[in-house]
Amino acid sequence: MKKVAIIGGGVTGLSAGIHARRNGYDATIFEMHYLPGGMCTSWQRRGFSFEGCLHYIQLTGSSPQHFFFNLWKELGVFPAIKMIPQEVFHSFRDLSGRTFHLFADADRLEEELLRHSPGDADEVRALAAAVRTYSWFVRSAGRNPIRLLRKGAGMLRGLPLFWKYGSMNLGEYASRFRDPLLREALTDIFGCPEFACISLFFILAGWHLGGTAYPQGGSLALAKAIEGTFLGLGGEIRYRSKVQRILVEDGRAAGVELNDGSVERADIVVSAADGRSTLVDLLGGRFTPQRLRDRYATKPLYPAFIQVSLGVDLDLSAEPHALKVQLRNPFQLAGRTRRELWLHHFACDPTAAPSGKTALAVLYPTDWSWWEQFPYGNRNYEKEKERILAATIAHLEEILPGISSRIEVSDVSTPYTMHRYTGNWRGSPGFVMTKELAGEMTLKTCYTLPGLDRFYMAGQWVKGFGVPMAALSGREVVQAICRADRRRFRAV
Repeated sequence: MKKVAIIGGGVTGLSAGIHARRNGYDATIFEMHYLPGGMCTSWQRRGFSFEGCLHYIQLTGSSPQHFFFNLWKELGVFPAIKMIPQEVFHSFRDLSGRTFHLFADADRLEEELLRHSPGDADEVRALAAAVRTYSWFVRSAGRNPIRLLRKGAGMLRGLPLFWKYGSMNLGEYASRFRDPLLREALTDIFGCPEFACISLFFILAGWHLGGTAYPQGGSLALAKAIEGTFLGLGGEIRYRSKVQRILVEDGRAAGVELNDGSVERADIVVSAADGRSTLVDLLGGRFTPQRLRDRYATKPLYPAFIQVSLGVDLDLSAEPHALKVQLRNPFQLAGRTRRELWLHHFACDPTAAPSGKTALAVLYPTDWSWWEQFPYGNRNYEKEKERILAATIAHLEEILPGISSRIEVSDVSTPYTMHRYTGNWRGSPGFVMTKELAGEMTLKTCYTLPGLDRFYMAGQWVKGFGVPMAALSGREVVQAICRADRRRFRAV
């Protein structure tokens, strides 16, 4: 039985391990931390659970109608994890108090958009029609011939939309709307106006199908469910085992060397770790092709985040669970002027806080370079975290009056936290899926490196942004291994 060494116990590594075991490989995952999940994590503070990952689009593929559903079933997420559906995924409030709700259902979304801006009727109806059309691309058809034909016909009808929207990013698309609140919401829905416009339609299509929801217990519960599947298949996870070098012999990956100097031999090595660390640190830059040198040197990174997490003695279930609020009094924080607060609460999850209380997070995009003036852990770094916490609480009072007296526990994480916990370069989850990169990484994914046999890279730095893409890339990398070994791939 061939041995596969997998670097990283995040969603990608766990997915690769599960599919490797199901296809007859002896799989061992080496994870530098003591928990599974990597970036897909949450943490506990005095009875409150703080979510560290699923702030943006929650878990895509939570319904059998969505094509990602079967992937999550393969990984053991369903039926182990209960999913909590949401009618509204994000809300946006301007200085006048107007609040726009981004509804999951395309019909309700169309009504909401028209209510706010009748003058944008043509664009609104085009958006809603595009969402309904794109739902055919993300719909699961199984092997039913009638469903397959219907899906094929629906996808054919959607092809002209690729020509219409494929050349736009979110900022360019949002500029087509007259209403400033709608422009702001659509531009910044994922925190980056450079995001490919096509990505928005695919995500909204998944919501429209009811295929996106929040996993009860949060990201760590999700990761532990996948870990349980891997261990149940006979896989091994070596926690607190950081890989410092990939062994290369005669142009082939031969195993890994750990930080303690021990060597683990393997027939195949898969890195599901940070992309740049893999290329530069673990492989010494010897096998990095020019296309990847250019990508890491020039392509925009998704911003790192500051996260202020609060456990409050308040029931916030009546409030929008994800809200961006424009502020009357902008303020300086971590080198940027902040004109809005982006807050999320998790009152929908009964495991996230004691009864009648709520776990709350406020997110700020930030620059890694700004944090370099505060070495991790020194007094100035801790003082900056204290300033961030105080400023956040003060401005939350504008939105939720009286909240400062109801705070029971607080926690501040920075880009250093992400880097220390996962090793991710500059604390970033990966590249921004620009209109150029979206097609290149998603549709033309390359899991190998020239000149290095029996080595594969996978994950968000390779396949694209998001937890589903991380899981899919773990599956696809094993498919690539099976092709190289002339084995028929088995999903279950």
